[in-house]
Amino acid sequence: MHLSGSTSLVSRGDDVAAWRWQNLASAAVAAVAALVYLAYAVRTGLPVGDAARAVGAVALTQVLPGALVWRAVRPRRGWLLEDLVMGFAIGIAIAVPTQVVAGLTGQRWAAVALPLLVAAVLLAVAPTRRRILSAQWAPIAWWLTPLAALLSFWAVRQLVSYFRTNQITWRSLGAPHIDAYLHQALASQLLTRGPVSWPTVAGEDLGYHWFTHAWLAHVTATSGVGLDLVLLRFMPALMPLTVVLCVMVAALRLSGSAKVALLATGLAMIASGANPFGVASAGLPLNPDSPTLALGVPTLLALVLLLGQRWRGELPRGAYVLVPLLSVIAAGTKGATSPLVVAGLALAAGAMLLFNRALLGRVLVDLVMVAGGLVFAMIVVFHGSSAGLHLGLQEAAEQTYVHGLLDSIPGRRYVLVAVVLAVLAGLTRAALSFAPLLGRRTRVEPMYWLLAGGALAGAGAVGVFSHPGRSQYYFLSTAIPLAALGSALGAQALARALGPATVARLLPLAVATGAAVHLVPTRLVGEVGAGSFAELWGVLAVAAVIVAAGGAAAWLLGDPRARWRSAVATVGTAGLLAGVFAGLNSVSAPLFPEVKRPSSLAKQHAVSQSQIDTARHIRDHSDVDDLVMTNRHCTVVRSPYGGCDSRRWLVTAFSERQSLVEGWTATPRATKLAPNGRDSITMDYWKPEILDLNDGFIASPTAEARQRLWDLGVRWVYVDKLMPHATSLEPFASLEFDSRDASAWRLVAP
Repeated sequence: MHLSGSTSLVSRGDDVAAWRWQNLASAAVAAVAALVYLAYAVRTGLPVGDAARAVGAVALTQVLPGALVWRAVRPRRGWLLEDLVMGFAIGIAIAVPTQVVAGLTGQRWAAVALPLLVAAVLLAVAPTRRRILSAQWAPIAWWLTPLAALLSFWAVRQLVSYFRTNQITWRSLGAPHIDAYLHQALASQLLTRGPVSWPTVAGEDLGYHWFTHAWLAHVTATSGVGLDLVLLRFMPALMPLTVVLCVMVAALRLSGSAKVALLATGLAMIASGANPFGVASAGLPLNPDSPTLALGVPTLLALVLLLGQRWRGELPRGAYVLVPLLSVIAAGTKGATSPLVVAGLALAAGAMLLFNRALLGRVLVDLVMVAGGLVFAMIVVFHGSSAGLHLGLQEAAEQTYVHGLLDSIPGRRYVLVAVVLAVLAGLTRAALSFAPLLGRRTRVEPMYWLLAGGALAGAGAVGVFSHPGRSQYYFLSTAIPLAALGSALGAQALARALGPATVARLLPLAVATGAAVHLVPTRLVGEVGAGSFAELWGVLAVAAVIVAAGGAAAWLLGDPRARWRSAVATVGTAGLLAGVFAGLNSVSAPLFPEVKRPSSLAKQHAVSQSQIDTARHIRDHSDVDDLVMTNRHCTVVRSPYGGCDSRRWLVTAFSERQSLVEGWTATPRATKLAPNGRDSITMDYWKPEILDLNDGFIASPTAEARQRLWDLGVRWVYVDKLMPHATSLEPFASLEFDSRDASAWRLVAP
């Protein structure tokens, strides 16, 4: 593979000063793009001072030590943006354990001191200092970073929707995204107490990929910016650019080509799942509704690049410790990351057994180490919880887009069709990843197999797994950077194998075929809707004819010495472009989506600013270990028994205190007790005696109930005035804060 040591990186001559200015200009362009995103965040509620402090904290406590580590382990030639974005990835691996220490000990200063200590040690130790200072910047195309930054704005519609839905201050009633305050509650646990229990239900395990929440807590601990501002504004504002730059520098490192880097970035952002039904689909490798998804990209790609360096013999002695570390961090940041790398390494190991036994030992060791990191994360981080993920074709088929079109899957044949189409759509971005596997010179490289295997695993997950919240699709989303990198490298290999003249003849054919696959079938057969099974088969038949015709035309137009390669390359490119057309089709969605506000607090998911202010009063006047109780557990005003949607996390999120019991959905216990469908969302709490004690005291307080609650550790009572509550909790509790919709009471010692 063409990497930093290749002649393509020194084509402009040994003009070090010019290269330095190129890199500085590239970083300046990225900084301007970041300022644009931050300006929008400021416009929608992030104070300017908080934005500046958050940027400074991340730069000082994450990017600085991480960049020093990366410069110490990367090849001598690299790029400034590579140092920064891969440094950020390493910085995540530093921030997470640092915040665990700070949270468990209650010493926020440790969140600043420990990362700076890492930086100081790297500079103090002679071998690492020499590598850091001797690392050089290679030339970088002037147009690459500006175009990549522009591609990041493909996520603006998503960001606008998120900011409009999740307000910082509610001037009237609001309804935030259902999981927003859950993420804030989890981050508050890592900020104030460490990973000791599930924050919304006392005594429950924190079996979850909570490393992202530790990162959020670390930013708050080091900057003093509120958790809600970090979660709802700062992080989502910077992630589109961060993800794009990570894909860009990874492709640049793996290919040595700015064109390949731009292609990989474009595929990661704009391409989507191909389908012959004319359905628009915008699949992105990030989603602000799931903060874990975007933060998983830097650690995933840093791990991949380290493995690539190791296989080329470029990883310094002692640097291999980063491989198992990043495998754990990646898994704990987003649970879908390390399984993809394990799958890719398994495929690479099998390929090396056949084609390159000289690298088989290294790949097998890497497979064991990354798999070991995943097992460690499953035991220590996830506590053995599968988070509601279940294996089964029927259930998986019922969560595919084909089921959404037909409204039913009436038999095994349709189950298989739905699953196969979902997997093929998931493999769209990876369509050219498999081209290098067929070449004699390229199939000996384990990196190609790793990328293809990871993409296969991501797409295959949607065909065999189901989840109450469709979380199996996170495997597919997490695999997007791997698929985009694989196809970009595959396109590079195909272009070299076919030659520019053949590519020029075949590319227009591939574009026409891809467009026809996406747009023509439904125009000839008709739209596929509920129960339109005949139309389904007709659309598939027309699509198959179009693909066959495109392949046959490529056979005739291609190089006579490589007809099969020409046909396969054209069909693969057409599939990739069909996904691009599906992604472009989504541009018709409104940039400023309508946000429906609830008409009253009794409506589902409704919150008010006074409710939040009451919880914040508890935060500001309580000890971090104080237990809080509340009489609101459901997303609507109703009894917590017999079908309550218990995704209510407001009190825990804004009080930043452990709740006795608020909402119990998403806990490992809930997904274990209710494994079928969405049952875990509406199941009854498994400790009804605690729930009765909790709600009973607020509705009708007694000395006996106060004593039992005190013994459980309860010190504060949050009263939602829409739920049954006594006029006064005195003499058992003293009123500390009263608002229109809620009140905060301090429990009086017995």
